[in-house]
Amino acid sequence: MPLHKKMEFEGKDVAEAISKACKTLNVSQENLDIEVVTTGTSGIFGLCRQKARLRVALKKEFSGKAEEKPPKRAAKSKSEKVKTVEKKKEKAAKEKKKADKIKPVEKAPETVKEAAEDFVVGEDLLAELKADLGQILELMHYPSEVSVSADNENVTAQIQGAYVDEIVGQNGKILDSLQYLLRKIIAKKYSEKAIISLDAGDFRAARTEELKQLGLELAAEVKKNGKTRSIPSLNPSERRVVHLALQDDKDVRSRSVGEGLFKKVLIYRPGSKGKKGPARRRKASKNKK
Repeated sequence: MPLHKKMEFEGKDVAEAISKACKTLNVSQENLDIEVVTTGTSGIFGLCRQKARLRVALKKEFSGKAEEKPPKRAAKSKSEKVKTVEKKKEKAAKEKKKADKIKPVEKAPETVKEAAEDFVVGEDLLAELKADLGQILELMHYPSEVSVSADNENVTAQIQGAYVDEIVGQNGKILDSLQYLLRKIIAKKYSEKAIISLDAGDFRAARTEELKQLGLELAAEVKKNGKTRSIPSLNPSERRVVHLALQDDKDVRSRSVGEGLFKKVLIYRPGSKGKKGPARRRKASKNKK
């Protein structure tokens, strides 16, 4: 590539992009012609961040010097090449003989017992989580009281206040979206493993009981008439509640179907594979008649 042709470099900011350009082209910044395409943005809470992008080329007065080719080295004769190869072979043979003479000393395997330590989430992560959640709620115009607690790697953020119903949303959709956003924000800032759960008021406990009852009621209907029933749009933890509620019932099965974070749960009789088959078969038999 000609040295006067512009190349593109990226970085978290303009300074980092310039540093990359200097290292790649092996020149100082004074010898570069720099065009800033985008300065980059820090995003919000570390998300949606955009990198700085530059177009860089060597300055004309410097590129002429850089393009001057150094004199070529005189090519080695065939005899010199053969001698070099033979020397390398002799050296490798000597090293192999030395290695064969030295016998490795095998140490007796040591059993090291390490005390299992409970994983503890750092105080700075908890403080960051509390601050970020509080700021998000302020931006939503739902200022609330936020408390954060940790049990090993499980972290619970609790919201209390006058706007609990608005924050929860229909069937907890807004609360689930906030929980997903918080997990992404913290994962960007911290490498340590933390399973973050977000609750508002007593929504999670009430929702768990509601889903258990709904699953049992639909399972009773399936056993009565054989028709497959479904619960739409549940997040992973809610789907787990339904599956656990029905796992000991040998007369029905449950499975999740769909794509993405929210999936529906089918409840059906064993052998029907979760399809609404009986009604379709009856229609087909009528058509044959």
